[in-house]
Amino acid sequence: MPTFVTRRTALGVVAAAALASLTACASDIRPLEDPSVVDPMHPYKGELKFNSYKSTGTYRPASSTKKAENPPMPVPPENMKSKTTSGMYAAIGYWVASLNYLTVTGDDTPLKAVDMDVIYVRKMEAYVELYKKNEGWMYGTETPLVVDLTEETPQKGNDEQYRWKGIARSHKDTVLRYVPEDRDIHLAETSGDSSNDEVTFVLKYRDDAWMVTVETKSSSTTSP
Repeated sequence: MPTFVTRRTALGVVAAAALASLTACASDIRPLEDPSVVDPMHPYKGELKFNSYKSTGTYRPASSTKKAENPPMPVPPENMKSKTTSGMYAAIGYWVASLNYLTVTGDDTPLKAVDMDVIYVRKMEAYVELYKKNEGWMYGTETPLVVDLTEETPQKGNDEQYRWKGIARSHKDTVLRYVPEDRDIHLAETSGDSSNDEVTFVLKYRDDAWMVTVETKSSSTTSP
């Protein structure tokens, strides 16, 4: 079986063994909104929500016999450039939605808007090639990666970074149709690893937008 057909790869790069270092300095970061003030109409802790999409045509979901047609494309929310907790939440939501969009379409264009150093675009090249060569596709869900935030607000770390802890998991219904082997692979069942991965989203404000990278329990953005 190809090495990219694993549950961890189904999670995109969230469970990568190590992540590239963030070498660029953040631009001027003004104070965030008071982290002790939580908007009761928008609780951040819990399943990550994202609703900023645009139509690309008549949407037809993927199945075991054909890939998806014209799935809605994620677009950066208006508040994603805001130097606030809600701005960071929007950036994480867009990052996850763009990663999911890539895995169900092979299109990495949206991800590039938040992956400024193309760290994850490069890590996801296997999916781009999968669709380009018509060797397979995802079906069963439009959100192969599901994220829950385990903190109500992010924590300020060193070097003007903000860190927001969460749990990442593959959607239980995610299936990869792999044409060369004429088989359906249920990605949540392809590994003996635990079903949930502890992750930390690391955010830095750069070029008037939030840049998102990810650490796992066994990796860090300072690892090679």
